[in-house]
Amino acid sequence: MKTVIAFLAVLTLCGASHAQQVLRMGSIVAPTSVQAQAMDRFADNMKKRNVGVDVRSFHGSQLGAAPDQVRNVQLGVQDMFMDGMTFLADFSDDMRIAETPFTFASREHFEKWVRSASFKKIEAELLSKANMRMFNLGVMWRRGPFRVLVAKKPILTLEEFGNMRVRAWQSEVITRFYGKTGLGATAAVIPLGDVYVGMRQGVVDGLTLPFDLVQPMKFHEVGNHIMLWDEYWQVMPMIITEKKWQALTDAQRRAMIESIDEAGNWYNDQLAASVEKWKAELTKAGATIHAVNRAPFVQRIAERNRQWQKDGYWRAGLIDEIETLR
Repeated sequence: MKTVIAFLAVLTLCGASHAQQVLRMGSIVAPTSVQAQAMDRFADNMKKRNVGVDVRSFHGSQLGAAPDQVRNVQLGVQDMFMDGMTFLADFSDDMRIAETPFTFASREHFEKWVRSASFKKIEAELLSKANMRMFNLGVMWRRGPFRVLVAKKPILTLEEFGNMRVRAWQSEVITRFYGKTGLGATAAVIPLGDVYVGMRQGVVDGLTLPFDLVQPMKFHEVGNHIMLWDEYWQVMPMIITEKKWQALTDAQRRAMIESIDEAGNWYNDQLAASVEKWKAELTKAGATIHAVNRAPFVQRIAERNRQWQKDGYWRAGLIDEIETLR
């Protein structure tokens, strides 16, 4: 309720335009991040197309933590939100597999699943149960473009990870996978905006996140060891409340898709071109970058996924569907 009230206060301050559709779009990332810049580029693209849709950005959790913003979109008090797929798992059990550590073999494997009939079922459930849709999966926003583990000391083995107190977000899935029954760590649920202070104060030893967010959110200042472990690959969906989507004209919807696809291509290009620069800048700032042998982590999760499917945590056949796409 507090989040909704805070959102309405922001809405009042911004003032709604009567001349055109106003769509309020939120994120939890820093305004200086490439993701935020790309989202702003999408908003600018819509202005240039002049189709009567004004997209307004609110970054850095201005509209609440990620689960709150997803709920806002479901309720229709916020129009759009962009972040990882894990925050949509409440509306589709199969979505829980989308951002689980060491389940998919490669980015190609993951994106093949996102384009499969198995994922179409998830999209249908999102519409029927949450009244929202993902409209930017034509050009997939390849977050990161990979994920890293940032910690106060090197974490290179499964045993070392198991001795960590690692930050988890508001997701039962990720707590299960990071925690004692999964990879063995102690998982502490902390909103992303509180992690910097939490690491500085010793509440957690480290966190995992997309590589492109390390510098903008300054996590290398509190954890100067960065592990390249390709924990999982992410595609960021832009969700929009279905009622607002249906209120748009065909021309406006086409403009939305074209605008966000252009921004997605820009985002992907920026990340791909910046990886080596970021590595050099982080090293110069005092961070040490480590490669990690993924094999023991992959083996542990493969065993857990099979067992959890037998236990009913995954629907029967889901793991097999994913494996056949390798």
